[in-house]
Amino acid sequence: MIILEYKLDAGEGGMRCPPWVDDGGYWANTDHTLVGVTRDNPEFHIPSTVIRLTPAELETRQVAIHTANPMMKQTDPSEERVEMTEAEVRTAIQDWVTAKGSN
Repeated sequence: MIILEYKLDAGEGGMRCPPWVDDGGYWANTDHTLVGVTRDNPEFHIPSTVIRLTPAELETRQVAIHTANPMMKQTDPSEERVEMTEAEVRTAIQDWVTAKGSN
């Protein structure tokens, strides 16, 4: 899989995920970018303005976002959400990358 940082497309029905993103909508940033994945060696054009991220670059992106706007977790539905640690953010990203099958 290829990890992509992209923006939504505007269309008649509103904002939507670009057709070349197979699974997207993860980890919005204040610059309106999102993260998603597409298959290796796609038969379609991905715009050159779309950033392709390595797993390490994705992790760096998410830690930077977490520093500015902390990711939260809730371990028990009856408890309040609490800020994740940097180590938890890194683990969450690494787990996501593994689940998506990216290198």
